[in-house]
Amino acid sequence: MTAVATMAKSGSNNKRAREEDNAEVVVGDENPPSTLPEIQERIKQLIARIPSKEETAKLSLDDIPAMERWCKTVRRITRDYNLSLNFVAIANYQWEPDRPGHTGQSLGALRNQIQLSTAQTNIVSNHIARVLTPSLDTRLHKKTVIEKPNGEKEETYEYAAVINDPEMLQLNREQLCDEAIYKRQLVVSTMNQMVLCMDDYQKAEAGAAGAETSRFSMAY
Repeated sequence: MTAVATMAKSGSNNKRAREEDNAEVVVGDENPPSTLPEIQERIKQLIARIPSKEETAKLSLDDIPAMERWCKTVRRITRDYNLSLNFVAIANYQWEPDRPGHTGQSLGALRNQIQLSTAQTNIVSNHIARVLTPSLDTRLHKKTVIEKPNGEKEETYEYAAVINDPEMLQLNREQLCDEAIYKRQLVVSTMNQMVLCMDDYQKAEAGAAGAETSRFSMAY
């Protein structure tokens, strides 16, 4: 899936020109983002892929395959989301001494929001991991004894991976069904908030750049 995003004009005169104003760029599964507007577009794509509230409400212990499909979908989305956030530092790089003071404060706020956002999605990811990848033990499954014509016996052992704690797995599944609506909303809200935070940062950056330009234009 691909989408077209319109890149906003860079607010800082000191920032390296990595894009052209109002240029159209393609962002998608095969095209990683490289600017903040592209990262925002990528996050919006991922939000659109989150299972619906109705589908989430139907999760039940009576349909484990459906539960696992839901988990795999959300796990993929949160992984892609956290991966996309790693591009923020690359897209927003500027040598610190050249960065206006107010912009530096805004960048710190953006970084703090990214850390909080990652922590929130990890709450969901960790629960999903306990459902999809429970701890396993290797145990003897079958022992076969073959007696050869010369009277010797040959023993063959077959081992199988079994769930270490079935009761804990059942508890994790029950908890997921009970909390799925809330955890889905946590992911949706967190990702929407990140898009808004990036908007606020870009506005603050543009404002700081404008103030800096005004200050120099008044110097004589």
